Amino acid sequence: MQSTEKWHLSKAISVSHLATTFALVLAGVIYITTIEKNVAVLESQLVNVQMQIDSLQKTHGEMFAKIDKKLDQMIDIIHGYQLKQK
Repeated sequence: MQSTEKWHLSKAISVSHLATTFALVLAGVIYITTIEKNVAVLESQLVNVQMQIDSLQKTHGEMFAKIDKKLDQMIDIIHGYQLKQK
């Protein structure tokens, strides 16, 4: 059995291939758009979190200053008490 058929390449484009390609391109565009939206939301949240961190750092700095002042007063009281004992 000899095959007399040669390779044949069809130039026709199937409707199913066109539909599949269009669906894949559409899905890719939707996916990328969703990623861009998520990035925009995360960027806005990042700014908000950074502002909260700055506020907390300021508050903590004020609290530590008060604690340092009270510790200095306690040290002065203890030092004065020790001087009286001698």
